[in-house]
Amino acid sequence: MQVGDSSHFGTTVTSSIDTKLSQTFLLTCQSGSMRAAAEALGIEPSSVSRQIAQLEAQVAIKLVERGRRGVRATEAGRLLLQYLHSQKIELETVMSEFDALRGLRRGQVDIALGDGFISDFIGNALAEFSATYPGVTYRLQSGSTAFVEHQLCEDLAHFGLAYNARPNQGLQAKARAGQPLDLLVAPETDWATLPEPISVQALGQIPLALLLPGFGIGALVRDAETHHSIRFQATVESNSIAVLRNFVRARMGGTILPAFVVTSELADGSIMRKTIDLLEFGAADATLLVRPGRRLPEIALKLMDHLCRRMKAMGRG
Repeated sequence: MQVGDSSHFGTTVTSSIDTKLSQTFLLTCQSGSMRAAAEALGIEPSSVSRQIAQLEAQVAIKLVERGRRGVRATEAGRLLLQYLHSQKIELETVMSEFDALRGLRRGQVDIALGDGFISDFIGNALAEFSATYPGVTYRLQSGSTAFVEHQLCEDLAHFGLAYNARPNQGLQAKARAGQPLDLLVAPETDWATLPEPISVQALGQIPLALLLPGFGIGALVRDAETHHSIRFQATVESNSIAVLRNFVRARMGGTILPAFVVTSELADGSIMRKTIDLLEFGAADATLLVRPGRRLPEIALKLMDHLCRRMKAMGRG
């Protein structure tokens, strides 16, 4: 990045930007705080602050503002972020071409996925794919549907897997598969004997462990509560699928999830599914998302095609 002299700052501006400093700045803006950036980099927050101050001195303009809610880029900082972003995409494009010339023997795929997709993705798609392309590495990050969407919009992931993803002009659905929400209970409990499909009224009488609203599943459950003027008995609310599984297996109550999340438990009989009499639960789906206009590496495209043919969440397997 070329920058000229800026005499009103009383200093000479360098004609290049230090890579280490710029990456610290980028990570700080992406994470929203110097503390989070420091944890990711394995350094002290004071070191992050010093590096950003060095970068600001290098370009002779203020790049970040500190507020009560963390750190955000100034107007100049946003310009630098745009440059760093485009530089990253250009480098990735070149590296993708290199990977193709090497016969896809190397490369990296960045994936953002909802927590409930993890076991299905790794067990039914990634294990076989990785054996075919042993030199490829995979960077997996999991979280809520909102987290997956953010990762894609910021080009921090090549593609994402999300449940009940809302319409978003910044993202495109490459594949969808219907995955209704079911009531999951332990087979030894009285709830396992309830007649199907489970009515809204009957569901309201069951102690439940539910995902938080930031998750696609959690948002769908809250929407159903509003639409049907009911409040489910949320004994436990969590951002962890594991918490919901353990709640059910401890016979404390039920949970509301799509069946692909608990494939192994359904197979070994430790959890059973019961259909729910709610149209909105039956219309939910799992979605493979990308950002339109981003040129994806060949290896990422091959992995997307593979998971669409192998994952239970995508109607396969």
